[in-house]
Amino acid sequence: MFFWKKEDCKINSSTILIWIIVVMAIVIAVMGFFLWKMTAWGGNGNVKYDELTIKVITDTRDSSIDANNIIEEMKLLPSISGAKFEVKDFADKGVKEYLLENEIKTLPAFIFSTNNFDVSMDPVQPGQQKINTFLTKLKNGEYFLAIWATYDPFVERSERWFRMITKDQLETLKKDSYVKWDENAKIVWFEYSELECPYCAKHFKNNTIKEVLEKYPSEVNIVFQNFPLYFHDNAETAAEALECMGAQKGSEGFYGLMEKSFTDAEVKADWNIDTSLSSSKNYLIEQAVKLGADKAKMEKCLDDKTFAAKVELQMKNGTDFFAITWTPGNVLVNTETLEYEVISWAYPTSSFFDLIEKLK
Repeated sequence: MFFWKKEDCKINSSTILIWIIVVMAIVIAVMGFFLWKMTAWGGNGNVKYDELTIKVITDTRDSSIDANNIIEEMKLLPSISGAKFEVKDFADKGVKEYLLENEIKTLPAFIFSTNNFDVSMDPVQPGQQKINTFLTKLKNGEYFLAIWATYDPFVERSERWFRMITKDQLETLKKDSYVKWDENAKIVWFEYSELECPYCAKHFKNNTIKEVLEKYPSEVNIVFQNFPLYFHDNAETAAEALECMGAQKGSEGFYGLMEKSFTDAEVKADWNIDTSLSSSKNYLIEQAVKLGADKAKMEKCLDDKTFAAKVELQMKNGTDFFAITWTPGNVLVNTETLEYEVISWAYPTSSFFDLIEKLK
């Protein structure tokens, strides 16, 4: 048995100072390590900036593709801002074969070397709409970003270099759809959209559709096509609500409810738009009744999911015919020549004027 003397337990001031310095050094080292992880490894410790490569494949033959804007937006996302971008054109050696081998049928193509990161697509609202959600694994182990890509480089082209749709496809799209303005117009504008989409609301609030239809009252009509994005909680029910309204009140009621929803979407600072209330089930039923619909019929129609299959088919046709993956997706078709072009997202009215003049 050992006995400690009282004086053995005494610790002088120099010993205490040494221990304080050691502890502080350890704390600083640990903090420095985690800070390095947060910066050099993309903010989540998964992938280093210099380990992520993003291949971008575009096609200079078609002016509708503008991958540069998307690349600049990507560079604003903290977790991939240091990624290496490799831009190639459809005409470059081996690109066509690469696309066919990996079953990529739409451009612009953004191909990630890994999916081992977790980053929001919105630098202002972290945690929203993760890029990983939209990555599709390819045969070669890379990952294809399945949004923004709407242009088919393999599709049949007219002599004027427009993409072509078949007459049967056009009739399929027009069947059971609601038309705004002249049903016999030469140019039909299929707008793939949904009521919870902030960009779609912004597109409406910018008066793009109104200005186009006012300038071309007998030459252009619009056909709203439901395309509810799965990560918008209200979108599916809102799409069905529009169809339930149309079943009761026709085209006037359908577009009346759609326009009321977009009008009431709340505009916040910096043009951020909150559609959560204006796309909700209760709101849409209430507004439908104010526009003349029977409340009981609206509720039963929604409860029975009467138009769920129709909404799903409109989405499928939009993807199959035009490679629509995002909203708003605008497709303008010359019903006489069957030529068409796609304008993705909310573009200024002038872009639509230019395209209409070219299609006419």
